[in-house]
Amino acid sequence: MFTFQNFDEVFDFDPGCSYDEIAVRKIESNRKKLEGLFMDTLLKNFEIRRRELLQIVAVTYLLLTCAQAVKYYPPKSNSDLRNLHKVIIDSTGQDHHKLSALYYILLDFDAPTGRRDYSTTFEQKSFLPRSYQIYMKGLWHLDNLDFELALQYLTHPSLIPSFADEILEALVLHSSDDLAIPLAYYHTVQPALTSSRATESLFSAIARTSVTEAFYFSRGQSQYMQRHMFEQLIAAVLKNSPPETIADRSVELVNLPLSPEEEAWFEDYLLRGEGRAIRKARDTIMMRRIGTGKFSETLSLKGIGSRSIGGLDWERLSAAVKEGLGPRIDV
Repeated sequence: MFTFQNFDEVFDFDPGCSYDEIAVRKIESNRKKLEGLFMDTLLKNFEIRRRELLQIVAVTYLLLTCAQAVKYYPPKSNSDLRNLHKVIIDSTGQDHHKLSALYYILLDFDAPTGRRDYSTTFEQKSFLPRSYQIYMKGLWHLDNLDFELALQYLTHPSLIPSFADEILEALVLHSSDDLAIPLAYYHTVQPALTSSRATESLFSAIARTSVTEAFYFSRGQSQYMQRHMFEQLIAAVLKNSPPETIADRSVELVNLPLSPEEEAWFEDYLLRGEGRAIRKARDTIMMRRIGTGKFSETLSLKGIGSRSIGGLDWERLSAAVKEGLGPRIDV
């Protein structure tokens, strides 16, 4: 009968095995890039039983901090690996959580071989549930910066979302050029995000891809967060849009179906708030007012750029508006 508490049975392929220097350096490099590994999160959730000698022998329970997780992983020698195994086994966690952590370690040993021999043998011996296998493979690929493959595992329909906030943040942070992966994760898994940081990370990703979708996403937040996100959206469109898309995104922005309250936020942000420093802030207000038929209010705007574009400048445009309004200008 397989006993996972026995180090030599878990690592029966080579009880003297250890991580090589290349593997250690790669793990430490990935930890810096991700600002913490998911393996760290797994380890710090273990409660470690440790005997401490004070005046008498006492048993205490210690929750690993991130710093302690770094101390144990990656193990730099066979002795360190045995200690990590002991830390996991001596924890008060449930057996399937312990098996999952050991499974993750065996995926590390599989990597240089290009096969899954060690982890597959462990699956068969330990009867680790398939959903745990899938989830751990997803986290392992995340920690190895293989986001596309991680996505395939983490969006599996058998999984209940765990660490969704952290996963989404990591995907957004490292998908600056292609946001398809974090958005695919969110739309497929539909996790209930619990942190404002994760929610804002998701919103920033949506705002970079679709003005309209980001607008409706903001409407699903609390009033304070809604206004905050709405202002972020305006800034994202006017300040951070690529040159080839800024015109279309600006038109999409000024044509949003704003409520009276959102209309007030829009003007307040661009005329009196932080957005007033944005280049073309007043031009955007002008576009919105003209687009919504507020011609008289458009004429009251000051500080509109006078640069001619295609032979048309603000002076000529305002003159045309005045002529079109005729006697209604004073109404």
